[in-house]
Amino acid sequence: MKTFVLHCCFLFLLVILPVTGCKKETNPDCYKGKVVSLNNGDGCNNILEIIECPDGAELSIGSTTTFDPTLAISKINKGDLISFKIIQYNKWTGPANAACLWPEFTAQIEFCNNNK
Repeated sequence: MKTFVLHCCFLFLLVILPVTGCKKETNPDCYKGKVVSLNNGDGCNNILEIIECPDGAELSIGSTTTFDPTLAISKINKGDLISFKIIQYNKWTGPANAACLWPEFTAQIEFCNNNK
């Protein structure tokens, strides 16, 4: 009886351990952001809010930046979380009005492979 219980425990461990050891690989150079605004023909900007930064990042959590959603493989919706690299960015110096959200930065981004 003891050997049967021991065999069952080993079988359970052989099934559970490989599954728990899996971790989705992420690119250490990628930011993670939430889409907070999309230009749906209303003249507003496509804006990402940074929610996670890579080590040594120049932009901080909470910063907002523009992006081009047409570069994504699939359709992007407001509220989506996306991973991206910032290729180049500048401080926003454009006009603003009360009808739209306005970013802190304008940026050229590249979507990371583990996302859209």
